[in-house]
Amino acid sequence: MSEEILKFVPPNYSSDTAVLLIESEKYLAGVRKLMPNAQFVILNSWDLPTEPKIFDVIIAADCLTYGENFYRRLAELNHLLKDSGFVLTQFLNVRFIGVLESLRRGEFSAQEKRFWAKWDAVKILNDANYKEINFLPDERLKIAVEEWENFGFDNFNDDLATKIWLVKACKCTAEVVALKEMYTPEIRAELSRLLHRVEYDIDAEKNLAALLKLCRREKIFNEYLADFIEQTVIHKEKIFNILHQHLNQ
Repeated sequence: MSEEILKFVPPNYSSDTAVLLIESEKYLAGVRKLMPNAQFVILNSWDLPTEPKIFDVIIAADCLTYGENFYRRLAELNHLLKDSGFVLTQFLNVRFIGVLESLRRGEFSAQEKRFWAKWDAVKILNDANYKEINFLPDERLKIAVEEWENFGFDNFNDDLATKIWLVKACKCTAEVVALKEMYTPEIRAELSRLLHRVEYDIDAEKNLAALLKLCRREKIFNEYLADFIEQTVIHKEKIFNILHQHLNQ
């Protein structure tokens, strides 16, 4: 993984930002420039802490390259991330034209490194409960890919010429992070509880009144409430109709 991965890191000068580097200490100097006041933890093994929601950023360069239980590793990293946190890693592209050429020549020998197609990487990250995934090419070669395109190989985002993909996997979407940062966990939990009680007709009038009282007391504005409903409620139209009817009485 090259320094290009740090393009995913926004400058952050908060002293309470926590960064974990797992077998990735070579990136310490670069990330320290972006986050000079952050707190850093460096591990040279996968002996991870057990407490949840500790880190804002985790750099684990080879978590998709070496090992066996990749899902477990990704899930463990997700467990360690704060709601607004993300993992930075990379993977070797099995669809890279150099790999395809080796296969055609029968030269692809067994090795300890794992190769992935991008959609397979997306699937395992989704399974490990990452909500937003972004990619950057780390090593892209200027080579002709027309022959393989003629064979029927898709070359979306110049995938056939990309040897390594860099990955930023976020625990939550940006919209959910914004929702969580605006009010305390206690307020959000109460808001969710009342919405679900109204949604499933559990003392609906009583809980609707409590919901509206909570919104007035905590100054929960309509746009936030609508976004919160979109993210947390199953029967959205029902809730919106109830609120619309009440507000228009």
